[in-house]
Amino acid sequence: MKQIKRFASYALLLTAAVMFMVSCSKNGDPGPAGAAGAKGDPGANGAQGPAGPAGPKGDTGVANVIYSAWLDVAYQPETDTLATGKIDTVGWFAGIPAAKLTAAMIGKCDVKVYMNFQTAANPVVMPLPYYGSFQVSYYLQPGYIVLNSDVRASTVTYQGNKYYQVRYILIPGGVNARGAIDWNNYDKVKAWLNIVD
Repeated sequence: MKQIKRFASYALLLTAAVMFMVSCSKNGDPGPAGAAGAKGDPGANGAQGPAGPAGPKGDTGVANVIYSAWLDVAYQPETDTLATGKIDTVGWFAGIPAAKLTAAMIGKCDVKVYMNFQTAANPVVMPLPYYGSFQVSYYLQPGYIVLNSDVRASTVTYQGNKYYQVRYILIPGGVNARGAIDWNNYDKVKAWLNIVD
């Protein structure tokens, strides 16, 4: 009988301990959020600090870059008279007026020329010289950029849209831009130089 009472006491004690642990391990639902505290005074602004030292001189900007609008070009044939009297076309040439391209600039500036093979609304712009289904290259003279081609690559208008227009960009010698941009990617050139179509 004593053994049953002792066992009952242990069982009661064990049950109480288990219930205590179970009740302690359960988390209750979170309570409601408390009210926001009072906002403190931000305080007065302090006095202006001393000026910092001047920074180093920056690179020359691209403000003096010169670029043209998209231009119409008309190629003229260069001919040679053969011994038979027949006239042979040896090439096609077009002059683009570039009044700001002076003799002093030639050899000291960078000149880029681009051709839009499609329309202004759907451009396909390639840098010159271009060597593809036909060839177009250029050379410089004071006041002119001379284009030469093996075909008549003149600007044409078809159904109200112009094709084969040309644009030039003059980069004076003081503008250090060559390493900063891929000159064969017209979209990057346009963005970097802030050129507007």
